[in-house]
Amino acid sequence: MATVTLTSKGQLTLPRPLRDALGLVSGARLQASIDRQGRLVLVPSKYEPEDLFLHRPKVNRSLSLEQMEQAIAAAAGRPDDLDDA
Repeated sequence: MATVTLTSKGQLTLPRPLRDALGLVSGARLQASIDRQGRLVLVPSKYEPEDLFLHRPKVNRSLSLEQMEQAIAAAAGRPDDLDDA
């Protein structure tokens, strides 16, 4: 078992064997939580949220504001006539 050290600035120092085993490099991000037993759980964040959309195909459709309102009204089960609203 490796020992993690908490600095006076509140930073954690992970020993090299742990960093190497997880493939962590300088600047790597970890998700932190506390489990039901009160233990600190650190999980590497392998991806940044914006990375999930890098290879998403471009969407080439657009609707007018009126078309969007009609689609929302239809999905909500309301009549298409929104002029009275």
